[in-house]
Amino acid sequence: MPSPMHQRRASGQPSVRVALSRAWAKPSCVRLILPLLLALGASSVAAQPVPTIPGPQDPLPTLPGADDVPWPDVESTTGGEAAPPDAAIRYRVEVTGLAELGLDDEFRGLSSLWLHRGEETNLAQLSRRVAEDRDLTELLLRSIGHYGSQARITVIPPSGSDPTIVRVATVPGPVYTFSDISITAPADAAGPADPARIVTRLLPIRVGDAVDAARVQSAQDALPLRLADAGYPFARIAPPDIVVDHASRDATLTQSIDLGRRGVFGTITIDDAVKGMDESHVSLLSRFKPGDRYSNAGREDLRRALIQTGLFGAVAIKPVAGGVRADGSETVNLDITGEAAPPRTIAVSGGFSTGQGIRAEGSWTHRNLFPPEGAFTARAVAAQREQVAQVELRKRNFGQRDRQLLVTGGLTASQQFAFAAETIGVSAALARESNIIWQKDWTWSLGAQALVTSQRDRSVRGDPRRTFTVIALPASLTWDQSDDLLNPSRGFRLTTRISPEFTLRNRSNFNYLKAQFEATAYQPLGDQFVMAGRFHIGSIVGANRGVIAPDRRFYAGGGGSVRGYVFQGVGPRNADNVPTGGNSLTELAVEGRYRFQAFGQDLGVVAFVDAGEVSTGISPAFDRLSLGAGIGARFYTGFGPVRVDIATPINPQRGDPRLVFYVSIGQAF
Repeated sequence: MPSPMHQRRASGQPSVRVALSRAWAKPSCVRLILPLLLALGASSVAAQPVPTIPGPQDPLPTLPGADDVPWPDVESTTGGEAAPPDAAIRYRVEVTGLAELGLDDEFRGLSSLWLHRGEETNLAQLSRRVAEDRDLTELLLRSIGHYGSQARITVIPPSGSDPTIVRVATVPGPVYTFSDISITAPADAAGPADPARIVTRLLPIRVGDAVDAARVQSAQDALPLRLADAGYPFARIAPPDIVVDHASRDATLTQSIDLGRRGVFGTITIDDAVKGMDESHVSLLSRFKPGDRYSNAGREDLRRALIQTGLFGAVAIKPVAGGVRADGSETVNLDITGEAAPPRTIAVSGGFSTGQGIRAEGSWTHRNLFPPEGAFTARAVAAQREQVAQVELRKRNFGQRDRQLLVTGGLTASQQFAFAAETIGVSAALARESNIIWQKDWTWSLGAQALVTSQRDRSVRGDPRRTFTVIALPASLTWDQSDDLLNPSRGFRLTTRISPEFTLRNRSNFNYLKAQFEATAYQPLGDQFVMAGRFHIGSIVGANRGVIAPDRRFYAGGGGSVRGYVFQGVGPRNADNVPTGGNSLTELAVEGRYRFQAFGQDLGVVAFVDAGEVSTGISPAFDRLSLGAGIGARFYTGFGPVRVDIATPINPQRGDPRLVFYVSIGQAF
């Protein structure tokens, strides 16, 4: 319903004005803004009928009080006799004075002159468009608080082969500001008698601000959500009453608001659109309990958590009044309706790197095979140096929000430079997750792993095959202060991993501790350039390299390690140039990332220097660092950057390639 907005002339006579918002470039916004701005009109002294809103084909209404604003003339510099009405005219449009006010795009989106530029027209059509755009310019300026503006539209005849030029020049009038903002409660208000204390801080309009129609409308649109977030979900908000005074060049805003009773969370109900998602499991996802103060942020957080499960295509949560409590607060129950998403997913991915060759991976997932949120995945990898067949059970929000239980089992075969291994194993882990929607500061994982593996150690003469039985208890802890999970540009991450391991080999057993620490940091330099750094060290304490299963030793080299070298290409080698692995590891990297827009795509280029070392001792020696350097390209997508890197070893060993090429998804670190 249109809100009464008034303006007074210096003479005291009422006048009706129509103001447009700068948001009018979108047709849907026309219906929202016009009721608010209709008439900066009917006088506060005497009520006047509200004019009807013109439709798309109707002429704009006559604006009384036109003598308040100097009315621009259409000035023509054409000489001699006017062309016949049906004479063909082509013209181009030049606009000045609107870009500085941020109205240039809005004018071009609504202007009849601009819409038909370059088309054949005649003088009658051109004159009508000039008149329409003259009114449009004045209304646009009023929408941001400028009154008494001048719009001069000049038609310049063609010269030679040049077309006719239509120049739209605007001189904005003075800015009108709010001199008073008054928030009151109706006589029958259920809420506080003085709502101004709460509403004023939530309404982003202050005394002294310009009478900006778009800003006023935006504030009114956001007010119900802001009040709900403050604990008042059932507020009754009357349209604002704005009075404009041309004599003093200011305006007042008066609005009646009944906040209602302060709300507290009550019960949660959900339909049966998704199997297993009952009230008890949904309550586990909420960050509030019954009796907590109601907030729209809490309700929205729950909705996003339901979407994040991947089981819903759409979710709506409606607050429902549940009655008045003894303390005078209002119980707010949540009624959840949702649309189930397809539960099954087939995924295929691939990659390539020099040394490892082509890698293809595929998986089939049912995200709710064991409800609620019990996902089953069958996964297979086919690569030149690795083959995997694995099944996985992942139970998300396991007993607590953002905690998952992961159980995996399967067979792997690996044919690397340092070893060949065939392994069967099972593992389980309990972890606190981080995801794109809620990136956590702290994440952790506790797990257990049991495997039996038959391996050939190619660094030992004769390539002997041995069987190892390994029991491991891996754990990790991460402190993440970066700004993005997939493509960080600021902050840092610190990760510690430890894994006590018990190994049985040839009827003898031994124990050791495998420990690692990794730090990454990201620093923006301007809007498009980021410096990134990585430091990674590791140590195996308690057993010599020679008795540890070859695939449990430390190796370096490759796309996620030291670029410029193939996988396992960094570190000690035997007389046959075969990597031996080691008890300690050091990796360092520095990378400069430049991101830009080109060819309609989001692209990036990268330059990097990597270094790494593997030692047979339990502590890094830093005396045989292998260095690599290179450049790369990034293709940024909605699921993360696609990475293409090419690198070369700076101090290669015998047999190292001159260039190494990597293709994968995600940044190197």
